[in-house]
Amino acid sequence: MNASARYVVGVDGSAPSEAALAWAVRNARRDGASLELVHVIDPEQGMMGLDLLDAAERAGERILAEATQRIRMQHPELEVAAELLSGVPTWTLAAHARGDDTLVVGTGKTGYVSGRVLGSRSVQFALAATGTVAVVPEGDPRFRDGVVAGVDRPETAASIGRRAALEAVDRGMRVTLVHAVPPEVLQSQRTNVESPLVLASEAAREVEGMLEIRSRLSTRVPADALLDASRGSALLVVGTGSVAETHSPLGTTLHAVLLNANAPVLVVRPAGALAHSAG
Repeated sequence: MNASARYVVGVDGSAPSEAALAWAVRNARRDGASLELVHVIDPEQGMMGLDLLDAAERAGERILAEATQRIRMQHPELEVAAELLSGVPTWTLAAHARGDDTLVVGTGKTGYVSGRVLGSRSVQFALAATGTVAVVPEGDPRFRDGVVAGVDRPETAASIGRRAALEAVDRGMRVTLVHAVPPEVLQSQRTNVESPLVLASEAAREVEGMLEIRSRLSTRVPADALLDASRGSALLVVGTGSVAETHSPLGTTLHAVLLNANAPVLVVRPAGALAHSAG
């Protein structure tokens, strides 16, 4: 990982943000990266007056100070910074993170209930951020096992497979690669030596220390296949939507996965998507 990269985590004192913070601390220590805690005050929320705005600023400063002090005491080797920002939280936090940062946010949405909007902010973060985004639901990570990776097209399969393998090796876990296809192409994909599943598997095998790789073809709706496979897993690694300039970088599959996340989701944005997603 680039030594100048950071884990930028949104904190507000809630249980989901505490889960995101714990995830960011663990990964920053692993990667030798710095950690930045960010609290965003929305001055337009409730059309707050000056007194309420001052109170919100004091509360934000307290949340940042307490979290920073706690982390520095527990992990003195970790470089920690804090920043209090003002603006629409989603867009302000996403704009603050650089392209080589990993933006970490919590979500209170756990479990698959299609149509709920509790995870909608995680969708907005994934759309607005220029780099990798980690969406972390609250829950005890000790009871989770395995890393799942969703692959959908040849041009991104290797990068997703490699990143999933790195995450799995760090955790001492296996990788399960999932590729959802229409029923009519199932047989051809099984024999295609250049399929996304094969490319992802080959890239994962190249990672030193890789323990076990499983590959799974599914004819289910892609989001359903990924959510089902990742239930109880330690991490779900996915890419963005189309990297073409004429399409949204947030595809329908990723949108559904983030709305219904039942495991931490790492959204890996390929280099070709950076310029488009920033626009």
